[in-house]
Amino acid sequence: MSSSKNKAPSQKPFDRIGVADYERRRYRGLDQRLVDRRERLLLRRAFARLRSLDPEAWAGPNSPLILDAPCGYGRFTDLIVSEGARLVSSDLARPMVERALEIRDSVHHPGGAAADLRGGLPFKPAAFDYVFSMRLFHHLHASEDRRAVLAEFARVASGGVVMSFYRFRGLHALQRRLRRLLKPSHRDIKMVPGETFEREAADAGFVVDKVYPLFRGIHAQHIVVLRRGQVLAFNKKAKC
Repeated sequence: MSSSKNKAPSQKPFDRIGVADYERRRYRGLDQRLVDRRERLLLRRAFARLRSLDPEAWAGPNSPLILDAPCGYGRFTDLIVSEGARLVSSDLARPMVERALEIRDSVHHPGGAAADLRGGLPFKPAAFDYVFSMRLFHHLHASEDRRAVLAEFARVASGGVVMSFYRFRGLHALQRRLRRLLKPSHRDIKMVPGETFEREAADAGFVVDKVYPLFRGIHAQHIVVLRRGQVLAFNKKAKC
């Protein structure tokens, strides 16, 4: 399903020791703590938008069921549950899923599964109300991989998606290139124009409903709310 062209290098799967080390180090620096705080603020706004789009789903006797994919070590588990949702976690690395499951009780966090999103999710159609996906798409360098993942989101979720992608920003792209020259790394990120992301989402049946830049004009990361529909939001200059 994936292409070797323009694909980011593969990484060794995490074991439990690697998960613990990654969790300890990942958001320790001042800049990363600032990013984490800003992401959480914008995600609160994104969930408020979801509730406004379908208030009955959030006011009913059964709280919405959300798939967190990839869940990582569960960095956003508490945030999602605090928004009034139940949560299922999925990640390529089983130890990541196990760590995410440790964070919450089984009532609000009923389960998890290891899965490669590009190869298909092990869930039935419309098994979830929504999908939550943070910091995945900038690792998918091939359009066909991004389209495949979006198609899976559309298959397993009856409602919308809250997710992030890196929209091309010249300043951030230059900063990344300079960083790689000074400190070579196997890691690379894919930035795409907003219209490209929108076309790929539209092919899966989604509309870009709301766009939240992490740091406008400076950072490439954008958090978006996708809903079912056919209107092109970026072409209409969707407001944040």
